[in-house]
Amino acid sequence: MTNLTARGRALLGVGVVGAGTGWGLAQPAVVTASLLIGLLPLLGLLVVRRSRFVLGSARTVTSTRLPFGDEAEVVLTVENGSRWPSGALLLEDAVPESLGEPTRLVLDRVPPRAQRAVRYAISGRQRGRAQLGPLTVTVTDPFGTARVERAFTATTPVVVTPQVIPLGPPGDRLSTGSRGDATHHAMASRGDDDLLPREHRPGDDMRRIHWRATARQGELMVRREEQAWHSAITLILDDRAQAHDGRTGARSSFEWAVSAIASIGVHYLRQGWRVTIVTTSGHVMAEARGGTADEVDLVLQSLAEARLIDTPMSPSLGVDTDAVTALVAVVGRLSDESARTLARPVAGFAGCLLLESARAEHLRSQGWRVVQWSPGSPIADAWSSLAPSFAGASR
Repeated sequence: MTNLTARGRALLGVGVVGAGTGWGLAQPAVVTASLLIGLLPLLGLLVVRRSRFVLGSARTVTSTRLPFGDEAEVVLTVENGSRWPSGALLLEDAVPESLGEPTRLVLDRVPPRAQRAVRYAISGRQRGRAQLGPLTVTVTDPFGTARVERAFTATTPVVVTPQVIPLGPPGDRLSTGSRGDATHHAMASRGDDDLLPREHRPGDDMRRIHWRATARQGELMVRREEQAWHSAITLILDDRAQAHDGRTGARSSFEWAVSAIASIGVHYLRQGWRVTIVTTSGHVMAEARGGTADEVDLVLQSLAEARLIDTPMSPSLGVDTDAVTALVAVVGRLSDESARTLARPVAGFAGCLLLESARAEHLRSQGWRVVQWSPGSPIADAWSSLAPSFAGASR
């Protein structure tokens, strides 16, 4: 789209008024000067319409995976592929609210067959996926009286991952009745033939049958899958909309819960644990093992997509309590029914970060170790009060 700029409209207006005034006063010099002034924006309009600026653009971001609250730099490069120099360029890159403010940058004239680059900063204001762009370039004539817009279609995806808080040394106590530390060390010393078997359940793979225990017990017994000496932890994220304060952003209870899950998950991954993240709606968000950058990235990318949903807590959270060393839940408000839904593992540690204390005693009676939190609580402090004593153990 080609049109006059504010300067061009002003000059055209001055030219018309001046020519009319000069004509009325019988001043040929004033008429001539006014016509020249009024002709200037018309010439500019003709120039930008007839000029065939060949513009190219590129966008690079220092990091397309941005931790919540961090900043990154965006570099916009514009190339003038024509034989004529361009006028001043106005660059407008579409920036969503989750990454910053709308961006308008002025670039000096670009010589023919040359490139110019400008930079601006973005920040991870809101967790999730976003798109930078598209870019719109406004080209003006050398006098800035007329302009033409060129729109590009390319966009750049950026993922804002949850904030990960470094966690300090684990606590040195387990709740009454918790056997995580003892179980961990006891099972770590056993071989495959000494695994604690359990009774056969419908759906169990026949290849898991423990024949020696079956002969001894007189009923089908199977080996437990992925025993606790594999250092496995399952994290439960409460994604029920009714369980949180309804707000979004850094100060919301749900954002605190997501950041806590991310911090605990990364903490254990980097120590070689197997980490599984599930939601209270029964969705398995991520399964990772080992502390490689790819595994950590998998967990953070999956949590970047976490959203509140209007569903009750699933009757079956899909947690294999026989396969974990520890189970940690970060939950919001609990009703009596949802409190009963949380399962207690047969062996291992069970810890719960609870938004409200109304159901704390009920959970403790089921064997959970409970610590209350609020959106203003430091995650590291809450975790240090909850963490099992074997947090540093690995296979």
